[in-house]
Amino acid sequence: MNPPKKKVHVFIVSDATGITAEMVISAVLVQFKEIEPVFKRFPYIKTKEQIKAILSQAEAVQGIVIYSLISQELRAWVRREKRKIDIYTIDILGPLLERLEKIWNLNPILNPGLFRGIGEESFRLAESIDFTLRHDDGQGVETMDKADLVILGVSRTSKTPTSLYLSCNNNLKVANLPIILDIKPPDKVFTLKTQTVGFIISPERLAFIRQKRLKYAESIDYTDITQIKKELEYSHQIFNRIKGLQLIDVTNSSIEELANKIIEGRPETVNLKEIHKTVSIQERR
Repeated sequence: MNPPKKKVHVFIVSDATGITAEMVISAVLVQFKEIEPVFKRFPYIKTKEQIKAILSQAEAVQGIVIYSLISQELRAWVRREKRKIDIYTIDILGPLLERLEKIWNLNPILNPGLFRGIGEESFRLAESIDFTLRHDDGQGVETMDKADLVILGVSRTSKTPTSLYLSCNNNLKVANLPIILDIKPPDKVFTLKTQTVGFIISPERLAFIRQKRLKYAESIDYTDITQIKKELEYSHQIFNRIKGLQLIDVTNSSIEELANKIIEGRPETVNLKEIHKTVSIQERR
């Protein structure tokens, strides 16, 4: 039986994304089979106060701090500060910058965030796609507020394919949530600070789409036009309660067109009250 691995808390501090630093330290730690690293990345760090708080967290769990800081002032401050506390720190950029500066007798421009390697871009894209898959169809509600975009709508309004398209092509973390008749969405939906989009569609078009996918339906109500109108009216009521919601009509739009409308932030000229009236008149006929 193999002995249990030693858990090591690794705090990654960067004045850019920190992704490159995380990849470097991951490549090193994977060579130590006895170690189980627990990574926590702190991107876009700019002040001593921010770093001091991170160092305190690291000290509390006897972790190590890997820092990738362009600022000479911050790097020097970390070197002084670490002498006051019982933790290990590793400077990834500083020694290399200083060595090359002496070799070439040149001054680096010291501008954080300049490097955008292929590996880093791929890593960020993988993160976005993973987030989107884990927040599909109402999953991951507890972390939905970390999304770049949240899409709401009744079943079969192209929420999932649009989410994945935006994730793959625009590197966005997207969550999508179904609106289900007479079921109140999570309270978090009504207080989101991120961009939120509501998908609307004509009842006839939605009925047609669902009928084509009838084999996936659990109930005949799924394709019934009267039931669909009730679902849509309920979704409109929910949309009216969400401040700053962007409405998009998906009735005759391709996934690419929907994605462009979302990225450009173009609201639809739709009067939900008029839609409610139309649905009610049709119901009485």
